[in-house]
Amino acid sequence: MQRSHSGLPVLFALLTFAGGVVAAAEEFDIDSLQASILQTIERVHPAVVSITGGGTEFSGVIVSSDGHVLSAGHAVTPGATYRISLPDGRRFRGVGKGSNPRSDAALIRITEPGDDLPFAPMGDSSSLVSNQPCLGLSFPGGQRAGREPVVRFGRVVRSSRGRGMLQSTALMEPGDSGGPLFDLNGYVIGIHSRIGTDMERNYEVPVDTFRRFWNELNREQTFTEAGIPTPRLGVQIARGRPGANVDEGPGLKVIAVVDDSLAARGGVQVDDVILSICETDLKTLADLSAVLIAARDEGAETIQATLQRGEETLEIEMEFDVEREAAPEVALPEVDHPQVAAQGFRELSLLARELADLEDRLDDACVAIRSTVGDKQLSCVGTKVQGTAWIISKSSLVGSDPSISSASENAELSVVRRDPENDLALLQAAEVHAAGVVLDDPAAELKPGLFVLTPAHDGDGLVSVIGSPAFVSAKFRSRGYLGVMPSTYEDDKGAIINEVAEDGAAIKAGVLAGDIIIKLNDTVIRTHSDMRNFLLQADPDAVITATLLRDQQELTKSIRLGAVPQSSEHAADQMAASVRRDGFREVVCHDADLKPENCGGPVFNLQGEFAGLNIARNSRVRSYTLPVPLLRTFLAETASHVDAE
Repeated sequence: MQRSHSGLPVLFALLTFAGGVVAAAEEFDIDSLQASILQTIERVHPAVVSITGGGTEFSGVIVSSDGHVLSAGHAVTPGATYRISLPDGRRFRGVGKGSNPRSDAALIRITEPGDDLPFAPMGDSSSLVSNQPCLGLSFPGGQRAGREPVVRFGRVVRSSRGRGMLQSTALMEPGDSGGPLFDLNGYVIGIHSRIGTDMERNYEVPVDTFRRFWNELNREQTFTEAGIPTPRLGVQIARGRPGANVDEGPGLKVIAVVDDSLAARGGVQVDDVILSICETDLKTLADLSAVLIAARDEGAETIQATLQRGEETLEIEMEFDVEREAAPEVALPEVDHPQVAAQGFRELSLLARELADLEDRLDDACVAIRSTVGDKQLSCVGTKVQGTAWIISKSSLVGSDPSISSASENAELSVVRRDPENDLALLQAAEVHAAGVVLDDPAAELKPGLFVLTPAHDGDGLVSVIGSPAFVSAKFRSRGYLGVMPSTYEDDKGAIINEVAEDGAAIKAGVLAGDIIIKLNDTVIRTHSDMRNFLLQADPDAVITATLLRDQQELTKSIRLGAVPQSSEHAADQMAASVRRDGFREVVCHDADLKPENCGGPVFNLQGEFAGLNIARNSRVRSYTLPVPLLRTFLAETASHVDAE
């Protein structure tokens, strides 16, 4: 976007480190902000951990040399065993301690921490201010960028007052739950809790909540308020659906009874179905918890339960001797807090505009491309290569009859070569580009925490930070979707189609239930696993030829595959992601809110050096960039291919 500015303004008065002591500094520019981010990451990342246990995977942060790990209440079960994995490769065993479902705060304690356990200090969330810079480090689910936590930069949107949540723009998604939010002094100020559909709705448990409940968190118990644990009946319930019993009927089916618990002393047995307690019908575990808390708050000494045992309905009474004593005192892992006031900067909310001069200079490398893919008109961005007529873009968004489409230019393009593995397309324009990227220049460094700029041909562009080192992106979501339920046909003679999805690619192409697929393109299909493996390697929207048998007659069908349908209702999955979002030889992730149609454009560092090409919006927290060396290889292979012809 072209505009007139008089150079990069001085932006910030930031807090920086001096030999580990926090010192106030005045009138620092964006380079000082960058330096503080990198220094904070180096200081805190050894203490950010990945946690696995109970079939789940989430994040946390070590806050003491004794092995206290802060995490999210919805992820931690008191008494459960967890594996704590550190960025340096070490692994420890941890046990779930206190968990507060109301505030979503929980603690895990490493059982044998050793003598050199890294930790990050707990800060003061009550002193935070709006637009204060912050950093999120955690381990999002799905594809991993290695052992290192993924970095996201943000600002405080709403600070915590009283017992509310802290809100920031540091992005999170499933797997990030329990991960820490840091200020730029390296102090933990919040723990990742939940998100909304809006990208600014990232909610944190304020670290002061952990301080307030510290004693309760160190006791192996679920609780709601300080000194008042949540009562437990002492049963394990079968879960056929969320919070309910196996057969989805009324009540909760008991599959285990804890020794010397309320239930055991009251005579509850395995295979009983608890229909009601205190005349309250039970359908979910939440119902059970609510009725026990109500009985505790009312000071009940006994509770009545109705059970179904076989064909018999029983009424029993249980003594309600709930533990009411206060939790034992546990010392907080206190450290000296910085004696400087928190500062917020309005410029952080529109950081791209603060880099307008740089964006104006770099957006000439971008070009808007329009083409036809199937029956759709698709748009994407291309990256001009200076001194050539070439444009690099995202192959899956470049179909037939591509052309430059902008207010100032409308010219046809030709496709020179495609690289399906990395979803790259090389196009040729009619004229040599005076502006564009220079691939022969040294590639910009892509280090976690570094700012990068994605220019836009018609807007402000996007400023983001690199989240991880380069890594191989395994194919996971970007597989071809046929829309059938197959099984192996007799004597391994193909894949028989048992069911056909209503809106899948197969039914649109005329494939019917009962058809036997014997070949996909040139791949012979003998079993349903052969078919699944073929589709795993195929791209969404790829056109394939299926050879099948129907009533002993051989037929061929041309099928345009689709993308795997999104079945999750989680807020993180409601955003638009690229159809081809993974399966790349090498990528670097950053946290830009990149729209799928804006893939194919260039990424630069703050010195204006070419850093890579945006290839996919993978998830809420990860946009993927192909690094410059990979692009050089693509062009070199293309030149060799053209010379050979």
